[in-house]
Amino acid sequence: MKITLVDAIPFLIPFSSELSMKLTNRVSMAAQHVLIRIQTDAGIEGIGEAPARPQIYGETQKSIVAAVEGHLGPAIVGKDPFDLEKVHAAMNNLFGNLTTKGAIDIALHDIMGKQTNLPVHKLLGSWSGQKIPLSWMVGIKETDEMAQECNKYKKMGFNAFKIKVGIEPSKDVENFKAVREAVGKDAILYVDANQGYSPHAARWVIQQMEKYGLAWIEEPCPVWNHKERLKLAQSISVPILGDESCSTLQDVAREIELGAVGMVSIKVARTGFYESRKIIHLCEQAGIPCLIGSQGDSGIGAAAGAHFATSFRNVQYPAEISYHLRMKGDLLIDPVKISQGFIEIPSGHGLGIHLDEQKIKEFRLYN
Repeated sequence: MKITLVDAIPFLIPFSSELSMKLTNRVSMAAQHVLIRIQTDAGIEGIGEAPARPQIYGETQKSIVAAVEGHLGPAIVGKDPFDLEKVHAAMNNLFGNLTTKGAIDIALHDIMGKQTNLPVHKLLGSWSGQKIPLSWMVGIKETDEMAQECNKYKKMGFNAFKIKVGIEPSKDVENFKAVREAVGKDAILYVDANQGYSPHAARWVIQQMEKYGLAWIEEPCPVWNHKERLKLAQSISVPILGDESCSTLQDVAREIELGAVGMVSIKVARTGFYESRKIIHLCEQAGIPCLIGSQGDSGIGAAAGAHFATSFRNVQYPAEISYHLRMKGDLLIDPVKISQGFIEIPSGHGLGIHLDEQKIKEFRLYN
């Protein structure tokens, strides 16, 4: 079997609600991603999703399309989808482009699963069951709005909540306390500052939130400030979850050596299955659990994340792959199933999901 075509289709799906976060003070209004479709001479198609995150990875929709059409597609056409070492060696001749390569890798695993009549999680390891508990992420809003939103999803079965913080320390503490009161003592609460605090402010905020049951904090202060991040980690009782500091395998190795992170967020949208697998085993050897994060994925990315989350022992739940619930649409015929705060692993071959050609036409941006 040989790869015959790699196609990149930009699409935009609006959000039903805004998500405000500290990172460059942006407000996310829609998923502006790229659908990757890989064709083979055996008639098997694989799909993946590349999120455009110019503020984080430097990739835009147009740059993703250009990378696929001008570099990555031609580099892997003619190769066997199962020859992952050869495929990644060819792709790595182009520097960076993390989510583009990640989406191609996911699409190749989709092909491999379909060819072998196996779901992707069987190819990866298939550790746990068919349902995974999820967290719900709430953006920075008025305190009452945040509490009401979390209470709503608590009633829907969610028992873990990720709260965006990083702008006003005292207000963030107030918001955290209100959410705790809204969801009860048994819920898992953690926060993501997107590097928004100074180390001093981060220490104060964490100490205040610990009183109300803070599970962990994601990227509290600038990732480049290694010395202060390490001092902060040593002065608090909850772990720091590495995200922007852990974008690649090399980044994770550096952070483990530094000793500041107590958890690592794996986002298969940026490292695919191939490199994510290396990251999870590297963390396992260091005694650091991994959490499966979201890159604002649609149902395609949610399915990929679900397969990975159920495949390895070193995954700590909840997973963050519920982002697609805030989107006004999807590219799939049947949506990924979520019930009572749990996501079901698609049971078909490969990723177990199927594209809706009409919806692709509806949300596609340009040819």
